[in-house]
This record gives sequence, C-alpha cells and structure tokens, in this order.
Amino acid sequence: MYKNVGSTLKVQGLFERPFRFSPHPVSFSGIDDSFLSSLGQALLSFYRAFDRLYREPSVGEEFVRDYLDRGKPPDLLAYGLARRFRSDLPGVLRPDLLLTSEGPVLTEMDAVPGGPGLLLALSRIYRDRGQGGMIGGPEGILQGFAAMIQSLDPNPVLAIVVSDESQDYRNEMSLIAGDLTRGYFPAFCLHPRELRFDENGFFFPGPDGATHRITTIYRFFELFDLPNIPKSDLMLYFAKGGKVRITPPIKPWLEEKMGMALWHHPRLRSHWCRNLSSESVALLDRLIPPTWVLDPAPVPAQASLTPSLVAGDRELHDFRDLAGLTQRERRFIIKPSGFSPLSWGSRGVVVGHDLPEESWKEAVSHAMDSFSRSPSVLQPFRQTHVYPMTGFDFPSEVEQEEGYRVRLCPYYFVTGPTRETVRTGGVLVTACPKDKKLIHGMVDAILSPAWSPVQDFTEKTS
Repeated sequence: MYKNVGSTLKVQGLFERPFRFSPHPVSFSGIDDSFLSSLGQALLSFYRAFDRLYREPSVGEEFVRDYLDRGKPPDLLAYGLARRFRSDLPGVLRPDLLLTSEGPVLTEMDAVPGGPGLLLALSRIYRDRGQGGMIGGPEGILQGFAAMIQSLDPNPVLAIVVSDESQDYRNEMSLIAGDLTRGYFPAFCLHPRELRFDENGFFFPGPDGATHRITTIYRFFELFDLPNIPKSDLMLYFAKGGKVRITPPIKPWLEEKMGMALWHHPRLRSHWCRNLSSESVALLDRLIPPTWVLDPAPVPAQASLTPSLVAGDRELHDFRDLAGLTQRERRFIIKPSGFSPLSWGSRGVVVGHDLPEESWKEAVSHAMDSFSRSPSVLQPFRQTHVYPMTGFDFPSEVEQEEGYRVRLCPYYFVTGPTRETVRTGGVLVTACPKDKKLIHGMVDAILSPAWSPVQDFTEKTS
C-alpha cells in the first residue's frame, strides 16, 4: 500500500526529498470551512489595504515607504507603481499558521508559495484510497489555480516561469501545467530561457507542434533574483506594454514580512480599520503576533517600542538591548523581512534561545547593521501544541505514532470577474517531531492535506 504512495510521488518527481505519510485523515479543531473562508477574505483585504498604504500614504504615514523601499532598486519600485498595475494583487495567498495552545498564530504570508503541486498530488492519493473529503476537495488546487488565471484572461495561454533559484519546485509546477492543459487551457512550465519572443511578445512552440502566444506569466521566482533571471527585462517590458500579464505582480513591497509589523503600528490603525471589515480586523488582531522592524534608530527617552517588547520580566526600550538577554529571556525569532535569498523558507531564521550567547549577539548586531539594505523583523517564539499523529516512514518502512508540532498552510485563490472572490484550494499540513524548533519539510515530517475537524486532538506533554 505505502510502496504505491511512494512510487506515485516518485514518478511525478515529488519524492526527491522523502517525508512521512499519514495513514489517516488529519484534522484540527477550529480549522474548518468557516474559519478558513473568513481568513481568506481577511488576507485579500489586507493585501489590498497594504498596497494602498504604500501607494498612497497619508500625512504621517510616509515612514512606510522608507521602510519598504530599503535595499530595493528605485527603478523596480517605480515599475510597480505604474498606473497599469494599480489594482494588481497576488492571485495565490498562503499564510503559515502555527498551532499553539491559544489557537493558530499567523507567522508569515507568502504570495509566491511552493507546495501547491505536492498538495494536489497528495490529495489525489488520498482520494484514490477512499479518503477524498479533504478541505478544498482532491482537485481544489487545480480548480482554484485555473479560476485564478482565468480571472486575469478568460482565454489564457499560460507560462509558469520557474527560475534556477526555485528549481526545487519545478516538478510540481510542471504537474499543474500539464493538468491545466488537459482540463482547462494551454499551460507550460518553462525555464526563462525557454521563452521565445518577437515584437508582439512571448510565444512557445508546444509539443503539439503549434506555436502558442503567451498571454499570462505566473512567475515562480522572487523579485530579489531578477538580475539573475534570463529575459526578466523582456518580461517587464512586455507586461508594461500590455502584451503579457504577470502574476504575482511586480510589487516588491507586498512580499515583505514588515507588513505584519505595520499591522500593529498605532499610527496605522485607522488605515487598517477604514479598509478592512471589523470582522477581518478582529481576526487578524487575533492571529498576527507582535512583530517589530529591527530599526537601529535610537528611541527617544520619553518614547517606547510599540507593541511593548517584553523579555522575561523586563520591558525593553531599545532593540540593541536584545543582545544582552539571557538564554531564558531570548525566546524570539529574527527573520529577514524580504527581498533577500535568506527570506525563503527557514534559511535566514534565527531562534534566540537555540543559540549560544555570542551567536545571538552576532545575529542581533547583523540584523541592526543590515537595516539599510535588508531589514529584519523580530517575533516572539510561540510554543506549538504537540499532537499525537501516526506517520509511515518510508526509509525504515515503519508506521509509528509520536508527538508532532504542526504548521498549516491554506492555499487561497483570488478569482471572479472583479477578483473579489477568495476560494480555498486546500490546506497543506506539515507536522514535525516535537523536538524540532522550526516546522518545515524534512525527512521525518508528515506532509498531508487537512480535513475539516471531526474530533478534538488531545495535546501531549512535551
């Protein structure tokens, strides 16, 4: 039974890095259709308000651009501000939700997310095992992706452009492209070098012998990597001329983790409340943890950090005070905000209480010194629940139950003629053994779709 699972994933090129398989449907109390629908709508509203905040800052909000512009080429920022792209927002939204004893915590938002093809493949495997009732359905990712692209162009020819930096995801995006071609519209997963062009834009000679004029590009690459991407200048040129549509849009400010710090900034509260419903504001207030931009500017004696920064039993009044925290006090995480090769996944994440004193001091100093070219954010380390789960380990061929810490990644697709509809394509569960500080894909992690809750899980002590 399990060998068939592994062989199916290997044929699709999705098992080059093995993981564990759950023999049972996985669900978590409170993670249901109502919650997910509300969160998806709140995230779309947040992105729209975030974009407006950057594009049209009011008096007293100019500091937002100062933060978000740091380290980015001025011509790239000017490009994103072009009138043609004014209303463009990401079409795929994926938050990272950590499950804690107080409920889910939204630690990141990703507009160029990996994993949709893997979730699609896993959902189909469970469907074929008679367990097809997962959130979004077994074809939810494909249906959502198709609807998202068709909301940009009702008769698209799609190129999913995957860079060298993103090559680990090429196979899963090829899976999506092939299924889109068979069921919806022509789609090709291409390396940037494979794009052909003339004065009318991009085209690609397909395997059917026909030449296909590309109308839409789904960019599976980060904007910091543009100088290394062949034909990136042509992509931007043709998009500005209306000869191709690029999604996610070329708006680097929307890919910054600083957005979560700005959510909590008291001077911006009225902006968020004007642009989001009261229900969405309340939900994001509950989910987004306190987040600070590690700005080295001195804090005036009569001022304080907001939100209040408390370490152990003491309140800090300057970010440089972080360097002097004891191991017990430094339960914080430092992350690059964005526009950096270290902002992918867990590459640049520093866990304070997991480091010796000198390494922590170096991490704080580096974050402060890098502010002008690559800002970092600080978040409290949130202890996650430990859930009893069963996973089949392919290398040892053993099925075993143990305690796991869980991250949920819902995939939302923005659809509809006015791009106001948000549909949930599915939820990818990543469950790591309880001794892991960070939750991400690894050989001993369980990867699975999520189902709507049918029972509460009892927490195991860690």
